[in-house]
Amino acid sequence: MVHISQYVQSVAGGERAKHMTTQRPEGMIRLDSGTPNFPTPEHIRQAAKDALDEGLTYYAPGYGDPEFLRAVCGAIRRDTGAEYTPDEVFATNGASSGIYTLMTAFLDPGDEAIFMDPTYSLYLHVVRLLGARPVLVPHNAEYHLDVEAVRAAITDKTRLVLFCNPNNPTGVVYKREDIKALVELCAEKDLLLISDEAYAKILQPGYEHTPLLSFTEHKERLFLLDTFSKTYSMTGWRLGHIVTPPGLTSLLFGVHRSINGPICSFVQRAGAAALNGSQQCVADMAEEYFRRGSLMHRMAENIPGMIPLVPQGGFYLWCRYEFPISSKEVFKRAFESGVNIRSGSEFGAAGESHIRFTYSVSLDEIERGMNVMSEVFKHLG
Repeated sequence: MVHISQYVQSVAGGERAKHMTTQRPEGMIRLDSGTPNFPTPEHIRQAAKDALDEGLTYYAPGYGDPEFLRAVCGAIRRDTGAEYTPDEVFATNGASSGIYTLMTAFLDPGDEAIFMDPTYSLYLHVVRLLGARPVLVPHNAEYHLDVEAVRAAITDKTRLVLFCNPNNPTGVVYKREDIKALVELCAEKDLLLISDEAYAKILQPGYEHTPLLSFTEHKERLFLLDTFSKTYSMTGWRLGHIVTPPGLTSLLFGVHRSINGPICSFVQRAGAAALNGSQQCVADMAEEYFRRGSLMHRMAENIPGMIPLVPQGGFYLWCRYEFPISSKEVFKRAFESGVNIRSGSEFGAAGESHIRFTYSVSLDEIERGMNVMSEVFKHLG
């Protein structure tokens, strides 16, 4: 009989794994996926073509292509005022390999890592695969950080805290004062603090993102996870990066190198073009997400029993519902009716009685999908 690791057994049958491998019938309305439906902007595609023509098809050097690393440092300087050098950055295979790298580097079996609840489900899977324990701390009633609850969850086994801002799945943009309090708590308790800022440039009007790296007085414990997938509609390019405190890049890169080979040179040149070029494409996509999110929110408000959270950042709509039925069952009913959504319980215990939609799809798909959900909720009621 084949022996399966106990850690693999703990995640292989989870909601995330099942969702990613489900066969979807043709014509399914996809309100589940975090994939922007925009083409990658032309100047980014052109940079990759130019790099291919230059012959940049071999292994990338060290931490990454020098032009890419300089572009990342320049973007951090513009966004946060913090000064980082190329030897404090390295390229990753999207954010996913960065998550694996950071968890693997700092967690031993039995260690604990703190996450907000609900949160991006991949974090929890990776921690469990390592034999460590994810500790989920609920948000407050407004889905914002509850720093005192984080304090209460810290034990002598806690090694790090990781949060995503804007949050996936809720779309909430965390307040600067709360992030500051969390940074100071981690300094007090000598913990590492990691921010996943995949949706930082996708903001609804009136909301402002607070970069973790802007708290420069605590640079020695702060890590940034970032990806080009969402901001620049580059999901298939598989490009991201980690920004590390001074002196830890070599350690982390060594871990990443054991997971992934170097990231394609021509893809990194495309990433450099994304950061160095005009950001009008980002603004245009954010404006369209505002239209889509507003439509989806209005339609959700008109569905009896569904209570949607006002979108703030990213492209997800987080909805609570009032029926005594599990979120897995709501997912099942929606799927059988031709709409794919995400069960709230995938993202943590606090996600029960919630569901997540994405509005990264067309207005037509949003309208058709929400009309179907209206019928599903009539039957639930």
